[in-house]
Amino acid sequence: MRKHCTFFLFTLFALATTHAQEVDTGTGFVGDGYYRVHNLATQRYVYVTDNKDYFDIAFDKEDFQAIQLWKDAEKAISDPASVIYITKIDNTTYDLMAQATGVHSLTGYYVNVSLKTDNTYEVSASKGSITKYLYDGKSGSAAQGYMGTSGKDISYRRWIVDKIETDHAINYVGIKPTIELNGVYYQPFYASFPFRAVSPDMHIYYISDAEGEYALLQEIEGDIPASTPVIIECASPNPTDNRIELLTSTTAKVKGNLLRGVYFCNGKRPERSKDAYKKFDPATMRVFTVANGKLVLSNQDESRLNNIKVTDFEELIVVDALCLYANTSYFPANASTPDVIELTDDPDAIGSVLAENRDKTEMGVYSISGTLLRQTNDVQGLPSGLYIVGGRKIAVK
Repeated sequence: MRKHCTFFLFTLFALATTHAQEVDTGTGFVGDGYYRVHNLATQRYVYVTDNKDYFDIAFDKEDFQAIQLWKDAEKAISDPASVIYITKIDNTTYDLMAQATGVHSLTGYYVNVSLKTDNTYEVSASKGSITKYLYDGKSGSAAQGYMGTSGKDISYRRWIVDKIETDHAINYVGIKPTIELNGVYYQPFYASFPFRAVSPDMHIYYISDAEGEYALLQEIEGDIPASTPVIIECASPNPTDNRIELLTSTTAKVKGNLLRGVYFCNGKRPERSKDAYKKFDPATMRVFTVANGKLVLSNQDESRLNNIKVTDFEELIVVDALCLYANTSYFPANASTPDVIELTDDPDAIGSVLAENRDKTEMGVYSISGTLLRQTNDVQGLPSGLYIVGGRKIAVK
C-alpha cells in the first residue's frame, strides 16, 4: 500500500447549494455505523472501487481513480462499494472504512471533517499553509462524476451523510440477483461487512465439498461473517424484497468454504493497482451460472464476466480482458477440475452420484480416519456417515 493513500476514503460528505433548504440532507452522522454519502450539488453517490490512491498536497498531485461518483440511489442500494463504515475518533476526526480498507489502516492517521449548519459536511486536509477540499469535479447532469480537490463553486465540496437502515425507504442494502432458474433468483456475493438476511425466502450458501463434476451447497444459518464469499438465493428479482441487515461485529469464519471472492472491478485503474480488477482465467476459475436447466460453476459463460476495454494513450496503458465482476464470489479450479461443475444441496445425492461414477480401479471402503473397513467398494449395510470409497469421499444414509 502506498503511504500517500491519504484521501482514499475522504469522499464521504455533502454539500450546500442555494437550494439547500429544499433538499433532504440526510441523517448526518448519528453514531458509529454504516452510511452512504452523496454530493448535494450533483446527487452523485460515493463508491470505493479500489484500495490504492495517491495524494500529495505540497506538490498538488492526486489520483482519485479508486473513488467513483455515480447518480441513482437505486444503483447504490445493491452495491457494497457504496457502503462506508464511519467511526468518530474525537470532535473533528473520523476513521472511514470500506471494501476491507480504510484511511487509518492505509495512512496511520484519521480524517478531519467539519459539520456545516445545514447538516452537510466538508472534508479537508492541510500541509503547512496549503489546504485542500474534496469536490465533485464534474458539473452538469451526467450520471458519473469524478473526485477532485479544486472547484469554483463551494457547494460542490459539501457532502450529505445518510445512515443505512434495514427498513429505510431508499437507504438500505438489498441483493439484486442476476441469475434466475425456475422462478428462483441467485447472486454470487462478496462483501467486507458481516450481515444477515432479513427478507423472507432468502437462503445463503457456501460450497463445502467438490468431487469430480459435482459440488455441494451448504446453507449458512444465521449471521454471515465479514469477507465471506457466498451464493445468495432470493424469491424476487427486486432488491427491496431481498434486504440484508448490516452487522457491527462478525462471527467466526465459515470453515471449509471453497469459494473465493473479489472486491473490485475498476476499469479506470489499468495496471496501476494489482487489486483494481481480477482477470478471469478459465484454467483456474469457475463462475456461478445456469446451464442446461441446472445451477453450475462454469468457465464457459462469458456473460457472467465483465469485458473491460480501456485505452489510455497518455499513459500508454491498455486493458482488454474478461474480468470477474466486483463483489462477487467464484470457485478456484486446477488442472483436474471439470469445465462445468453441477451444484447440489443434497449431500446424499452427491455421495450416491460419486459412488456410481467412482474409479473402479480403486478398491476399498475406509473410515474418514483412514481405517480399512472393506476390501471392496460395496457400502451396503454400513452405518450412516461419511466414508472414503474407491478413493473418494461419499455419504451413506
